[in-house]
Amino acid sequence: MKLIARTAAFVALSATAIALGASSAQALTLDNGSLKLTINDGNGAINSVLFGGSEFYRQGTYVSDFGFQSGTDTSTFAENNAYGSTGVPVTVVGSSGSASVEGTFTGGGANISFSRVYSLVPGLNVIRTITKFVNNKGADTTLSAFDTFDPDQGRDKGHGFKTYNDVLTLVTDEGLAKVGQATESGGLSVVIGSLNPATTVASGNPFQISSGSDLNSFFASPFDGNGVFSDQGTHIGIQKLLTAGSSFSFAYDQAFGSSSSGAQAAFISAHSGVPIPTPALLPGLIGLGLGVLRKRKAEAAASSEA
Repeated sequence: MKLIARTAAFVALSATAIALGASSAQALTLDNGSLKLTINDGNGAINSVLFGGSEFYRQGTYVSDFGFQSGTDTSTFAENNAYGSTGVPVTVVGSSGSASVEGTFTGGGANISFSRVYSLVPGLNVIRTITKFVNNKGADTTLSAFDTFDPDQGRDKGHGFKTYNDVLTLVTDEGLAKVGQATESGGLSVVIGSLNPATTVASGNPFQISSGSDLNSFFASPFDGNGVFSDQGTHIGIQKLLTAGSSFSFAYDQAFGSSSSGAQAAFISAHSGVPIPTPALLPGLIGLGLGVLRKRKAEAAASSEA
């Protein structure tokens, strides 16, 4: 794991306003002019991320998924993926500054509700995802929560699907951040990580987390590619013991740049010590009216697409 010193670099945006709109019948969109995030309004997974006109995840085999498992019990593995498959039914709500995903994970007798909020960090090319978990009842449960990605941003530039994959530690004003980094041969980069010390990050293997055994291996032996150039994934997750009635929140960021240093600078700037408005306050702060664009309950057993 490498230690990257804090810099004062800042990634400027061509537009500072955050707008939410429906890009299709199946997506909610957060767009600041340079960075566009679309969320599947049926299962709450990331549908697409466009930065500087290049698609990062909806290329080749789409991997921009999230899911849960009860401890190491592979029979409880559940995932909502970029193809629209729904392992955990959710409700998705969009506002002018964020998109929220709410559901309950019940694998193995667990009853853990979650509220997952996507937003764009003001003035930066950074997606912030904050999830609150509550153990509603029943026995103590060790929750294994994860997000899995296969960055393929080089495809739009004719550079193929491979990226240089690495795991780093970034120094920010708010503390140390563990991050995974994927950079295509032309420089276009994404840095994914969290300041939570319990975070697990891997980059360079596996290609994706798609089973309970993949998830157990990820937490037991997270892979650091050390700059390996390959078509492999970048992943982030946390394991947390939740006693009955207890709760916790987990936040992580995805920072984008035209180079690895640019993506790192964006991540560091998002943790500069300046308070970041919460998603609930964003609409008033940016002068946009709050409007719920759509709300839809996902079906309990949506079929997977190949």
